[in-house]
Amino acid sequence: MNRRNGNPYRTARDRKLADLKKNPDPARFRALGAEVRDTNLLILPLLRWRCRLAIEPFSLCLLPEGREMEMTDQVLVLDYLTAANPTPPHRMISFADFPEARGYLDPYRGRVLQRLTHTAGVSEESFTAAALRAGGQSAGSRPARFMFRFFPLFELQVARYEADEDFPHSCNMLFSDNALSVLSVESVIVCAERLVSVMQGNMP
Repeated sequence: MNRRNGNPYRTARDRKLADLKKNPDPARFRALGAEVRDTNLLILPLLRWRCRLAIEPFSLCLLPEGREMEMTDQVLVLDYLTAANPTPPHRMISFADFPEARGYLDPYRGRVLQRLTHTAGVSEESFTAAALRAGGQSAGSRPARFMFRFFPLFELQVARYEADEDFPHSCNMLFSDNALSVLSVESVIVCAERLVSVMQGNMP
């Protein structure tokens, strides 16, 4: 993102909004899991919430409060809704399995995995409570795992591993294998960060 033009997220938001306005295809929106109220209004599930998007004049708010979404979250929603060739998920894979992610591994580990391990993941009890609060569905108990549907076609799974005599406790995150058909690699990381924030008790 170009940081010389002020807020980089606003620049990205405006670019994605322009792309959306060029091709406001109701069939594509429905394929992405959005509810099309009319040619100008969409309702899109996001974790345990829904967001409402009016295209013209533009507004994007979180339901049911009607509160305007943060700029980073606006970018995520618009990135998802401008996906040109969305495909459904088939299996869960690690972030490192995406070839496009190779240059992002260190920031991802620091911004997502280490943060999750040392906040919501400090104990199995706190991890479980945080995952349920964020709308996660249990996917197993050894290790503790929870599945999240961030967007209708984009899923994440978090897991917490107990410490043993050789290693401290740790957390991991898996992604639906279609992630880069519906989001950019940067947005995938931001979605993961946002999920950690929600597990910490922060609203999206």
